[in-house]
Amino acid sequence: MDCAVISVFVALALGSPVPPHTQQCECSAAARSLLSSVSHIMKKEGKMEHRDLFSGFNCTDLEAQMIPHTLTASVCQPNASDDKASCSSHRNSSFSETDCLKNIRADLRYYAVMLDSYKLNEIDLNPVKTATKALMDCLNENCEAADGEFPQWRVWNGSSFNNRLSLCKTLKGFHIRAITVNRALGYIGSGEHRK
Repeated sequence: MDCAVISVFVALALGSPVPPHTQQCECSAAARSLLSSVSHIMKKEGKMEHRDLFSGFNCTDLEAQMIPHTLTASVCQPNASDDKASCSSHRNSSFSETDCLKNIRADLRYYAVMLDSYKLNEIDLNPVKTATKALMDCLNENCEAADGEFPQWRVWNGSSFNNRLSLCKTLKGFHIRAITVNRALGYIGSGEHRK
């Protein structure tokens, strides 16, 4: 195994983005930027422009709200090697780059719609929106098209407080999904699934 592949596997094991020097996937930089943007908002604990986004509750105590209609976590899971035991060794099908990218795109479209529809003007979600759009554009330019429809999932229909609760849960889910996307694009970029 060469050094680039080893660094990809180390990054996957540690839950961190793929290191910059292994950028074989043209969209790895955009995926890292997205993860960084979402992480930055979550690390700020909601403090934006001298206003506490999550005032009145502890966002870290809430569960992440994941998209119920995509299969990104399972279809983007790397192939399990026959000679190595792993948590993913129960998976019988081979890795499908097309299915993985289709689900990543569905996730990104979903989160783009969700964040664009959030109407509380005092909250600046622009860094995350911009990074999401940049990754979507990169995938559209550099990867095989994989369209698909997804159901609408409305969460911004309550009071300001309830909408902020939902935003916290949604951003936590997006953070988890951004980690998965980074891992998947790192795996695709490594070319291991083609061997």
